[in-house]
Amino acid sequence: MKRLIYVMALAVLLPWCVKADPVVVMPDASSPQWDIGGDLRLRWVGQNNMPTETHGETHGTDFFRIRTRLWGKVTTEKLEGYLRVTNEFRYYRSPRSSKGKQRFPDVTLIDNLYVTFKDVGDLVDIKIGRQDMDFGKRRMIGEGTPIDGSRTAYFDALRLTFKFDNKRTLDAFALYIAREDWMPTLGKRHDARPTGRKGYHEDITAYNQNEYGAGLYYQDRSSAALGWDLYYIFKGEEGSKSRVLTTGPFHSHTVGTRLLPKFTETLSGETEIAVQVGDDNLFAAQVYAGLTYAPKWEMDPRFTIAALYLSGDREGQRGTHAWHSLFNRETALGDLIGAMYDANDHCNLFYPHLSVGLTPADGHTFFMTTGPLFAPVAESDPAGGTYSKYRGYYLQARYVIEIGQYLAEDTIFEKMQFRVLGEVMTKGDYFDDDADNIGYYAEVQLVCAF
Repeated sequence: MKRLIYVMALAVLLPWCVKADPVVVMPDASSPQWDIGGDLRLRWVGQNNMPTETHGETHGTDFFRIRTRLWGKVTTEKLEGYLRVTNEFRYYRSPRSSKGKQRFPDVTLIDNLYVTFKDVGDLVDIKIGRQDMDFGKRRMIGEGTPIDGSRTAYFDALRLTFKFDNKRTLDAFALYIAREDWMPTLGKRHDARPTGRKGYHEDITAYNQNEYGAGLYYQDRSSAALGWDLYYIFKGEEGSKSRVLTTGPFHSHTVGTRLLPKFTETLSGETEIAVQVGDDNLFAAQVYAGLTYAPKWEMDPRFTIAALYLSGDREGQRGTHAWHSLFNRETALGDLIGAMYDANDHCNLFYPHLSVGLTPADGHTFFMTTGPLFAPVAESDPAGGTYSKYRGYYLQARYVIEIGQYLAEDTIFEKMQFRVLGEVMTKGDYFDDDADNIGYYAEVQLVCAF
């Protein structure tokens, strides 16, 4: 299926890439519009005593990651073609054993390549090819390539967006993620296997498996008092490492809804409930509930009190009643929280928290979230005991400055953003006594786009 997707995409894009004749007949417009651009992301990361899935801890790392992206787009009234090429490499200051990892040109790859047919039948947009895709708050779909961190997030997918009106849409999609990128790449990837060797193999899905899925996602914003989403997502996994109990192919079905009530001009809420069934008698659930107060005060404050629940299992994090993460295995909750799971496969978690957002000045934003972390189901100690349900206390804060607004109008950069992020986690009795040191994670990042 994926090869058919790209044959179709290239068949549309190729005639536009050839400029031998200045007069090109386009199907939907007399003169296509061309655009190019790119961005550069410089990020420093420092971390220490990260919690791990096995109740242990990892020691400190200190590294820089540099990502560059170039993109080109051609559009007509009814058609759009898009190509983006991404490169990211790293420089490790510590530990010394990592200094040979992921250096330039590790690795340059095709990050996006798709074509969009707009308003087909005055009803539907059809996007086919390699594309980023997310819905709602990304709790179900948002990350297609979890093993590479934030380098890429693509899916090889077909997406149909039905537009009933300006406030009601239905997305139907089918997607595929191969364990190894089948499209051309430049440079040797760092092998995630314990050997640490470099080669052309990379386990993109983190579980040495091919993943595929399909679903429907409906969004309705026709009422100012209550927005709502309704969705169904099927996921299949084929590979050598299962995330539940089976050793063969695994399939799951997830049904959920998201409600966005607006009680007053300053008080709003969000609730998302999803139920999951699948092979090996899988029966799991995810629930989020939050209430936000945004008074008309100076600095535009937003106060949110919320809780997130992901079911667990006495067999361990991968038991039959543990939430089975779909296409969203990312560090959205926080890097320290994600480190407790293999490849950010979040489950067995209860996280009540308070969040505060502020706008101290034009182009400046501050965000903080904090709360205790629990494991709803205590897991078994291999030595015969039982671990505590208290994972620890977590705090995250970030400050963002949109530097671009201070630049001259004739600068090459359309956007420039500076961000500082910090996370702290005090570890509870859930962890081993020799692994209860305070965990730290920090980022300093500069992004420039042109």
